[in-house]
Amino acid sequence: MKFDIVCIGHVLYDIRCYVDDFPSPDKLAVIMGRLKSGIGGSTANSAVTASKLGLKCGLIGKVGFDEYGWSVIQSFRNYGINMDHILVDFSNPTGVSLITVDKGGTPEFVQMIGASEPISPEEIRPEYIGTSRHIHMTGLNMEALLKSSEIAKDFGKTVSFDPGRKKSDLGYKKLMPVLKNVDILFVNQSEAKSLLGADHDAEITGVMKKLRERIGADKTYVAKGGYRNLLVYSPTGDFWVSPFNVMVVDTIGAGDAFDGSFVTAFIEGKDFEDAALYGAACGSLKCECEGAQSGPSKSKLKTFIEEKRNEIEIESVP
Repeated sequence: MKFDIVCIGHVLYDIRCYVDDFPSPDKLAVIMGRLKSGIGGSTANSAVTASKLGLKCGLIGKVGFDEYGWSVIQSFRNYGINMDHILVDFSNPTGVSLITVDKGGTPEFVQMIGASEPISPEEIRPEYIGTSRHIHMTGLNMEALLKSSEIAKDFGKTVSFDPGRKKSDLGYKKLMPVLKNVDILFVNQSEAKSLLGADHDAEITGVMKKLRERIGADKTYVAKGGYRNLLVYSPTGDFWVSPFNVMVVDTIGAGDAFDGSFVTAFIEGKDFEDAALYGAACGSLKCECEGAQSGPSKSKLKTFIEEKRNEIEIESVP
């Protein structure tokens, strides 16, 4: 079996509730509507996005031998994602995220990693990665990230990596064994500063330039902006893209939707400007809906970009 993309990282079960405002200590927040649930974990969200946009996807992750794990696997199958490399931990429960979302769409998380980590290097099958055109990695134990990226490079595959908050806090020096195998690095602006070890108020363009200098000029660096400008630094040119204007309901998984759609465009041979537009549009559309897998179909994404393209600015970064 051949894949367009194989994603590796945490696989979680999300339980979500929506409130007007987050509760202060010893105060009550009333849930609006019912509790919601579904697949979670950054790599899972990106895989679902890529599958909805037409890619043939495989997934490397681990769940527990329990009801949540079974539910996650069934949901992936419904999205058409291959489950041949889902690992089962018979000792630990499936990882769970408890998420509260306020009326502005901002989430707060309480998370149990559970069975999701660690994945040992011995558990990763090289042939599974070798049958894919590209692998996308998210925050996971270093041994698994290093092994996966090395296998991908041995097979001549391209690699993207979104380290997330926890791994970015380690700094680029500790991540260099993995980063040297990466072709596309995704971070948000806060993570970029953590990765470099820069001050919170450091200017983001300077941070991104220093990351490129210290990690390598042969890679592409993407700083997701949310409501701010998106920055892309690549061997073919540096530019920023203004954000799409949408009504925000829920930002859970928006960055993961960005990653999945950017990589989809990259795999399909689009240039980085088009890939950035794909990513920004897909992440924005996801924000209009509840849940981490509520990104658009390929046709809806294409229509949205066509309708909004004239509203978006793309400029070179000096």
